[in-house]
Amino acid sequence: MSISKEQLEQSFQGKSYVELKDLVQLIEENFGFSVMLQRKDEQPIFTDEQKKRMTSIIFKDEAVLSQLHHAQVDRKNGTSTYSDSEEEFAKLLNEVENEK
Repeated sequence: MSISKEQLEQSFQGKSYVELKDLVQLIEENFGFSVMLQRKDEQPIFTDEQKKRMTSIIFKDEAVLSQLHHAQVDRKNGTSTYSDSEEEFAKLLNEVENEK
């Protein structure tokens, strides 16, 4: 994938400096990529779509579902092994049900 020097010069015509946002726009428009930049020293930031996909994958994993089932049984028997918060645990179980 490449663009010609002429295309590059035309994209930045009349600019003394090329801003990072200009480079991102150039990549997105000419190569069809969606670009999200992040500083190297920062924690990764996931998009909502990425979070949904990861959640879906996790909640389809039989080992995870088994662990949650055991935690649910333990909680009913009076042992809280997942979380001290009933609300948080109920929310997690609801999310698992919605993913099925």
